[in-house]
Amino acid sequence: MSIETGIHGDRPPMGVSLAGLRFAVFSTRNMVFLLAVLAMNYTLMRPSPVDFLYILSMLLTFFYMTLLPRQEITRRALALILLLGSWAVAFFLASLPHLAEPFVTFELLAKSFAISIGMIGAFVSMSWNRRQFETFMKVYILSCVIASILGCIGFLLQSELLTWDGRAKGFIDDPNMYGSFLIPAVVFCAYFLSRSQGSRVLLLGAMAILLLGILFSFSRIAVVAAIFALFAYIFFHNRRHPRRLVLIVGGIVMIGAVLFAVASLVSSEFTEKLLDRLTFAKSYDLGEEGRYGRYLLVLPMIMQDPIGVGVLQLEKVFPEPIHNIWLSSFVNYGWIGGTAWIALAVGSLVVSLRNYRRTRSEISIALLISLIAIVMCATLHEGEHWRHMWLAFGLVWGLNVSRFGPGAKPATATARHRSSSRPPASRRGALAYQNEPPR
Repeated sequence: MSIETGIHGDRPPMGVSLAGLRFAVFSTRNMVFLLAVLAMNYTLMRPSPVDFLYILSMLLTFFYMTLLPRQEITRRALALILLLGSWAVAFFLASLPHLAEPFVTFELLAKSFAISIGMIGAFVSMSWNRRQFETFMKVYILSCVIASILGCIGFLLQSELLTWDGRAKGFIDDPNMYGSFLIPAVVFCAYFLSRSQGSRVLLLGAMAILLLGILFSFSRIAVVAAIFALFAYIFFHNRRHPRRLVLIVGGIVMIGAVLFAVASLVSSEFTEKLLDRLTFAKSYDLGEEGRYGRYLLVLPMIMQDPIGVGVLQLEKVFPEPIHNIWLSSFVNYGWIGGTAWIALAVGSLVVSLRNYRRTRSEISIALLISLIAIVMCATLHEGEHWRHMWLAFGLVWGLNVSRFGPGAKPATATARHRSSSRPPASRRGALAYQNEPPR
């Protein structure tokens, strides 16, 4: 009797098969990766525990790939690695003359950790199907709800650990990063609500907590980006149902008004801070060396220095960093870095639309809208260290259309048409074959 059949016919097989080992590694890798996603609401350390979890998930991914009968690395994942690698080469090349300066080496290491999450996200997600992407989205919502609750508690109690300048941030570096981190979870809640997946009460409650957290961050661009992202997904999903669209938009406006009223009644700090932030330009935005003035001042520097000034060098010229990832990529990392960033941003849009066209899955649209909202925030802030932004890039480029297959409606219609054209015996055989578990 062979090992596969076991010593006793009624007992499970002895030993470990290759398929069993492959499944165990795949499941363990996914668990470690999702633990890293759950831990993303804590970024007060660098390197952070979340960085090591992501690296461990990458090592497990490499091990899993060695167990496959053939290597399955998508061209999109390789293209993403090329773009991220170009961006990394650019900031290392520009910073070589300054390696002896304090904190430069650490800054390069921190950026390397951050962008590696994009590569890890792509390699992990290229083996996922729709169900596994949805599991990720649920874990991301949970992570953000925890972060939002911490931020709200911090704002209401004015805890120095959980706030910055009186603005909610939880265990995340700053309120702007915190606000942008919560936005994808709002879109994911809308995704599950639109498909009637999960408890509607829990999802609406989670969305309310997330929106309240974004509001308490008092990040102007995060609030605008969250509104854009939520309405963009709702408009896309209900584009063929205008009456339903009007009802949903009206309901969201009412919920927003209720949240605003509750926040105003609960905290006197809220109204004061809101009125202070309710402007397109603060004092630090204006003036020759203000945020917007720096945008104009760096343009000649970009033209004069194709290599870039390197990390932490612009702070010697201006009182603050450039706070714009588009200009920062050019002035700090040269023309290579700027071009790589533009190619990454535009390429993500193209890849997402192609993903949707081939799969008809709204997961690709939810990921795209989330990424656009995060990049909107990074356009007015220093988003190069935002792990969730690089993770979003990785998931967009890692989505493997072959794991999703054709859209559900066309596939069902085709299967029904084919089965109706077969004799009864063939139809029963085909049905038995479709119900077989995947090998």
